Amino acid sequence: MKLQDLVRYDQSLKFIHNPEWPEEILAISALDAPTEKSIVFVKNSKFLNRLKEKSDEIALLKVGAIIDEKFFSGVSPEDKILLQKLPWLATSSNTPLCLTTLSKPFYEMKFRGMNSQVDGRQMGTTEIHPTALISQNVFIGENVKIGVNVEILPGAVILPNVEIGDNTKIYSNVTVYPFTKIGRSCRIHSGTAIGADGFGYTFHQGQHHKIWHMGGVEISNDVEIGTNTSIDQGTFSPTKIGAGTRIDNLVQIAHNCKIGKGCIICGQVGLAGSVTLEDFVVIGGQAAIGPDAHIGMGTQIGGKAGVMEGAVWPAGSKIAGFPARDLREWLRGLALTKKLAEK
Repeated sequence: MKLQDLVRYDQSLKFIHNPEWPEEILAISALDAPTEKSIVFVKNSKFLNRLKEKSDEIALLKVGAIIDEKFFSGVSPEDKILLQKLPWLATSSNTPLCLTTLSKPFYEMKFRGMNSQVDGRQMGTTEIHPTALISQNVFIGENVKIGVNVEILPGAVILPNVEIGDNTKIYSNVTVYPFTKIGRSCRIHSGTAIGADGFGYTFHQGQHHKIWHMGGVEISNDVEIGTNTSIDQGTFSPTKIGAGTRIDNLVQIAHNCKIGKGCIICGQVGLAGSVTLEDFVVIGGQAAIGPDAHIGMGTQIGGKAGVMEGAVWPAGSKIAGFPARDLREWLRGLALTKKLAEK
């Protein structure tokens, strides 16, 4: 897509710098994982700070930016100079809606021509190691790569452009969406779905407009995932599950989550979008973690706790309750409530 093609989707776009940039735009990318010749979106100071942290990498990758028009008017002169070092720069009157609108054509570009109807083994487009054990009634899409001693049980659906590492076992009725990477020695139990669209919408003029997700999922080595768990793909960069993590049944992991190594996530836990768990976090059953929360290494979260949106907990925390707070504080509150009830 050319730069001027963007105006067909958002007529409020105003090019601030280099409107005649001649090269193709290949994708939308996230600021934490920019890709070559892509677009990043800057809607407030949080996103601007992320861009500044990655400014050298972004410039090298020829990444342009669309920035909120009102926010840009208040940006410091120094930051405006920095922004105009990008290959191109535009403003939008409604940045969330612009991102939503542009996500669809880029999604269509990525998935155009993908064949999810004919098994890749018939098409001759799969790479399956001779030692892999594939049951009857398994669908394997085009361009799938399956490693040594992989076992896939009946009813599993492996859609195009998936990679499955050596010694991994996929149980019955698992669905793996396109652009998912699963590492070595993993176990994925029945009914789990990996790579479905994230639950992302922009509300505008009485309608919820879909944000089209295309970031995929990356699961590292030695991960076990229980039955009927959902792991949504990232919006523009992958949702990630670290090595050695254990995920129980009926867990929801939303788009853009980053799960570290050796985490334990018990049954019916829900992680909202863009949650970060550092290594060896333990989460008790039915706990809920709000969007953009950041949980430090080794933190323990009690069952049914509610971690609020954007909360940051340092390494080694022990938290419980709703809203989640330090475990000792929560226990003192329970003791006080009991005493008051007895009186």
